[in-house]
Amino acid sequence: MSPTLTRHRHEHPPPLFAHTRQDKTDVKQRLLVVLLVLPPVLLSLWFGAPWWTLVIYVVATLGGLEYFALMAQGGYQPYRVLGMAWLLLLVTSAWQPDTLPLSLTITLGFIATFSLALFKTERPILNWAITGIGALYIGTMLGQAIALRLLPNGLAWVFLTLAVTMLNDTFAYFVGIAAGKHKIWPRLSPKKSWEGTIGGWIAAGITGYVVVSLTPIPLSPWLGVAIGLVGGVLALLGDLTISMLKRQVGAKDSGKIMPGHGGMLDRLDSLLFVIPFIHQVALLALRFGG
Repeated sequence: MSPTLTRHRHEHPPPLFAHTRQDKTDVKQRLLVVLLVLPPVLLSLWFGAPWWTLVIYVVATLGGLEYFALMAQGGYQPYRVLGMAWLLLLVTSAWQPDTLPLSLTITLGFIATFSLALFKTERPILNWAITGIGALYIGTMLGQAIALRLLPNGLAWVFLTLAVTMLNDTFAYFVGIAAGKHKIWPRLSPKKSWEGTIGGWIAAGITGYVVVSLTPIPLSPWLGVAIGLVGGVLALLGDLTISMLKRQVGAKDSGKIMPGHGGMLDRLDSLLFVIPFIHQVALLALRFGG
C-alpha cells in the first residue's frame, strides 16, 4: 500500500460543521446585543432631539476612545485628550451650529493640534495627522446624525438611515453565511462575499422603498430604492474602512464592548458613511421642496 494512501486513510476529515457552530454562537450573541441596545436607541430617537443628541455623544465618546486606543496599539502616539476634545466639539457644532459653527470648530482644532505638535519630537506630523483624522472622521460623520434629527421630518430621515444600514448589514451577514462563495475583498475582510453583499444591497433597496412609502419623507418610493442601494454601497465602504484601520494596527476588533459585534467602531463602520449621505439627500429634498 502506498504511503500516500495510508496517510489519507488515517487523516481525520475536516470538521464540516465547526464553522456552523461558531456561526450559531455569533448569531446568538449578536441577537442578544441587538435586543438590549436597539430599544433604548430607538426610544431616544422617538422622544426627540435632546435624547438622541445624548446618545450620539455617548456613541461618539466610545468610538473616539476606541480609535485612539487602536492607533496607540499600532505604535502611533495620537494626542488623545486634545483629539477627543476636538471630536466632541465637532459633534457639538452639529447640535448648536449658531453658537459653535463648524468652520470655527475645524479651525480651532487645527490650530490647537498643530500647536501641540510643535512641542513633540517623535514623528510630530504623523501623530498630528492620526489625531486630526480620528477627530474629523468620527466627529463630523456622527455630528450629522444630530443635524439630520433636527431637520423637518428628522425622525423619519434618521429612521431611514438606521433601517437601510442595519438591514443591509443583517442580510449581508446571513446571506453570506448561507451562500457566500466569492470573496469580495479578502485583503481587508476575508469573510465578506459578493453573494452576501448583493443580498444586503437588495435588502437596502427594498427598505428604502418601504420606509419612504410609509413615512412623511417628501420623496417618491422609487427614489427611496435608489437611496437604499447607494446607502448599501456606502455601508460596504464604511465597513471596509474600519477593517483597513484594524488591519493596519493588527487588531481583529476595534474593542470588546459588545459581544459578538466587537467594539463601537465595529458597529458604527457602515453608519459613518451612510449618515452623511442621507443627511445631504435630506438637505437637497428640503431645498428643492421634495
